[in-house]
Amino acid sequence: MDSKGGRLKQLRRQNNYTQKQVADFLEIDPSYLSKIENGERKLNDVAFDKLCLLYDCSSDYILGECDDYETPKLAFRSQEADLYAIAKMNQVMGHLKVLKELEEENNG
Repeated sequence: MDSKGGRLKQLRRQNNYTQKQVADFLEIDPSYLSKIENGERKLNDVAFDKLCLLYDCSSDYILGECDDYETPKLAFRSQEADLYAIAKMNQVMGHLKVLKELEEENNG
């Protein structure tokens, strides 16, 4: 198993998502996701970017080039997580973080 596939499987499990949930989010077959996680297939750039948003991590983390990652702390009331909503919320939170850092630089 390559490090990227291993990281993807680890992230999916760490965030308590099933292969079917993530495959549906990526609009691919669950068996193809399994092959990606086992290092038998590669992700395209669009799917790679979507997973970075979903897991709120850097591309470097998925590629195994760094180990900086903290599981997102989003909570939902429904039984079935809406991965599209989670990815968008992570994107918005990332933008807010950048804005906060810019504000601190300007006021600092």
